[in-house]
Amino acid sequence: MGTPTIAIRFRDTTDGIDTISAHQKIIDDKGAVWWGWWKKDFEEAHLDYLEASASQSDLYIVDRSTSRMFLATSSQRLISPSNTPDLSLIPEYYQHSAGNVFGWFLLSSIEETAYDIRIANRFGDGTIVILDAAVKKSALISQVKKKEKTQKSSLVILSDLHFGEDYEFLLQGETQQIGGQKNTLTACLVEDLKRLGLDNDIGAILVTGDFTSNGDWSDAVIGNIVSEMTALREGLGVEKNALFALPGNHDVVRYAETETIDPAKMAVEKQVTFKHERDFRIFLNELLDRDVKDPLDRVEVVPFKQADLRIAVLNSCRILATKWTEYGYVGPTGCSVIEGLAENKVDRKTYRMIAVHHHLLPVNHVETPSQKGVSLSLDATKILETAQKAGVQIAIHGHQHMPHIARYQSVPLMGGKETPAITIVSNGSSGVSSKRRPGEERNTYCILTFTGEAVHLKMRELRSDMKEGNSLYDAPVC
Repeated sequence: MGTPTIAIRFRDTTDGIDTISAHQKIIDDKGAVWWGWWKKDFEEAHLDYLEASASQSDLYIVDRSTSRMFLATSSQRLISPSNTPDLSLIPEYYQHSAGNVFGWFLLSSIEETAYDIRIANRFGDGTIVILDAAVKKSALISQVKKKEKTQKSSLVILSDLHFGEDYEFLLQGETQQIGGQKNTLTACLVEDLKRLGLDNDIGAILVTGDFTSNGDWSDAVIGNIVSEMTALREGLGVEKNALFALPGNHDVVRYAETETIDPAKMAVEKQVTFKHERDFRIFLNELLDRDVKDPLDRVEVVPFKQADLRIAVLNSCRILATKWTEYGYVGPTGCSVIEGLAENKVDRKTYRMIAVHHHLLPVNHVETPSQKGVSLSLDATKILETAQKAGVQIAIHGHQHMPHIARYQSVPLMGGKETPAITIVSNGSSGVSSKRRPGEERNTYCILTFTGEAVHLKMRELRSDMKEGNSLYDAPVC
């Protein structure tokens, strides 16, 4: 056999099941096993290649979460869900989902081989890589399409808008009730920026997730979000490709709060369909004209007047194999994108930032454990260490509706190199109603202003009655 031309990504999805061992046992017992290719419904099928190339071939099987790689020998393929193979040659833990698996590879051997990070990084959000295809320019790196740098210097950051039943503000086109005090988010935010003299200085907008409430992606809710975000962009003179969005746990919902689930079955079925991401991807298509196949983790570059900003926009809503699915987890894909912040030569002052939904350091005084709870990113230490190595100065997140600012810096051991501190900003909530805000907290938002000398942070209360709120912070952060 020659060098493998196909690599398939996997990870252990079911608690207590080792994927490789489960498949190897069937090879040992029966001489061969069907390996299911769990293609996501929004990724390419590569049908032309798979139907034209030889079915007898070697292929790589890659687990990025544990940095493992295996070399497998395949003698047959069945592509498309209509072709379901002999169930006795499929591990029992996902036989119930066999009809939903897109493709199958009949394997006669699986042997561990050296992990190749270059191959692993080619997957992006996908599950298969055609290794002999030309490597396209990374879709993880995006550039704001302007021939010249903007004459603006500031970024507005919104978090946890919660359109739907938990939304605080008046909607676009909604008539205010007699005696009512509420206004639209756009009207309130633009008015507050005018008070600061910054309404004409906003070059980009970042929203760190939870656009909706409880996974409500009805046409009405999507229409309300798109209308509001369009009004805000136009009111501030921000181009569509300078609005950056990432998912929150209310945007990517695995199961309803009242639903009784079988964690093992849920883990497999979600891994097969990835329906939990589909609605958010369709929403991004309507909001920003983004292709539904584009990665949710990516680097965005904003050329402000005096300095460039490189933002790693991260998806922390990745599924886990237990009921604890609402905890944050960025994983190897997100960390590889953070590493990309350090790439490329720069010819002017450049700042680096990561944006994520789930928080990276504790915000509440006490966290209550809960199987369906929503809390700290499980790989927060890995995220922050990777960010330090990439030269990140600022990390932004939302999630717990509580504004907070902290600094993170590792103390080097054994004479290691000391790295600069990262300022971590919990942006609070910019749009959720008072019933979901802790204590007496008000809605908040942030403005970062980038100059050739420093980054200045303003954290402001945002009131739905359009009155001026307090400044919670107003000083340089790096």
